[in-house]
Amino acid sequence: MERIKNTLMELCREMTVSGYEYRAEGKIRALCGDIFDEIKCDPMGNFVLVKKSKLQNAPKLLIDGHFDTVGMMVTDIKKGGFLSVVNIGGLDTRVLPATEVTVYGKQEIYGLVTSTPPHLRRAGADSVPKLEELYIDTGYSKEELEKIVSIGDPVGYRYVFTEMNDGYVTTSGLDDKACVCGIIEAIRDIDVSQLKYDVYVTISAQEETGKNGSARAAFGIEPDIAIITDVNFASGDGTPDYECIKCKGGASVDISSLTDRRLTRAIIKLLSEKGIKHQIICEPGRTYTNNEGMLVSGRGVRTAVISVPLKNMHTPCETVNLEDIKSLKEILSAVMYEENL
Repeated sequence: MERIKNTLMELCREMTVSGYEYRAEGKIRALCGDIFDEIKCDPMGNFVLVKKSKLQNAPKLLIDGHFDTVGMMVTDIKKGGFLSVVNIGGLDTRVLPATEVTVYGKQEIYGLVTSTPPHLRRAGADSVPKLEELYIDTGYSKEELEKIVSIGDPVGYRYVFTEMNDGYVTTSGLDDKACVCGIIEAIRDIDVSQLKYDVYVTISAQEETGKNGSARAAFGIEPDIAIITDVNFASGDGTPDYECIKCKGGASVDISSLTDRRLTRAIIKLLSEKGIKHQIICEPGRTYTNNEGMLVSGRGVRTAVISVPLKNMHTPCETVNLEDIKSLKEILSAVMYEENL
């Protein structure tokens, strides 16, 4: 479990706001260079990593986890060291006031999203601020700031990794680096002599801003089957049970009209036979993952979706349990050894 935690910390430390995933290429190569047979970064910003089996003409298994995160982009530099921003991906403005951020200009600088004290709020003011009403305070003068920051520079939540009780950890970027961690750790421990597939891992780009990256990667790979991994909503107070999965219950297999029924049933049967902890969640329509683009790539791809429960999605304090990442690792390992899918 310690190794899973350390890999997760290294992944989350990297700034990968959607559209800027390429900045982490050095980190991916450092973490995975001795695990995979091939690593490349394609024009979309996807990292494509290959682990070959010892079988001749082995079928291709694609495992996808997206690497991009939500964030912001600088639109204006104002007097007093303030920045105007727009969102990249789906931000929850309820949690933004007083949030610590990092601005990635010519150098990284600290920023704080402004917050109006409740004593000074106008009568009748909306309790949920609009992003255009918020600014990032950097403490610089406008003249100093213009030497460091440019229009279009990305802004991400400040990296803080906190261990909580009972295997829980919290930081930003766990959507979807928790799954990327599980994928890397599954490949790290793989017994190549038992591997039934040539495995293509896509650490994919631009999921949070249109799900564009993974489908393009799949088009080039032409997999026989694909497993899409992503986080899903964790159960908690105020959340409907039928839409959520339990932390420490293991990763879930999604049943959806947009996934392959035969592949999904085969995975559930395999996990049950091997006693691997897992959950099942029904998503009758869209899964809101890279599955939507992947399944219609090329001539079409047989897909399944496996999810890790996550609390506080798209906030600076996303929370997962390391047991659920371990469950994802075990599920993927079982799939890679099973030829009857």
